[in-house]
Amino acid sequence: FKPRIDTYSNRTHERAKVRAYEQRVREVEHGSFTPLVMSLTGGAGPAATICFKRLASLLSEKWDQSYSSTLAWLRCKLSFALLQSSIQCLWGARSAAGRPSRNVLLPVDLVLSEAGFDI
Repeated sequence: FKPRIDTYSNRTHERAKVRAYEQRVREVEHGSFTPLVMSLTGGAGPAATICFKRLASLLSEKWDQSYSSTLAWLRCKLSFALLQSSIQCLWGARSAAGRPSRNVLLPVDLVLSEAGFDI
């Protein structure tokens, strides 16, 4: 058990994912493949970090928000999504009838102010 996975290990896992899936994605689906490798503590691999920064850049322009607040919001959403999936793996998912809708997007400033972030 390693609570922290170093960058070398993340790169190793990224390369393994690329070797396993990239050729099929390019030939069959005619797309590109970016592995999103995460450690147990929430650290992201180099390719995942670049992906999140690019996504935050595009979203900040679209929503007319600052890049730093959008990146913080994106990381917060990712952290809670990973936490939720971990809890579901441990305890099992609830029935679909009792599950609240999660398709609501809130403004970035509202989410950050409610969470107590000062950016």
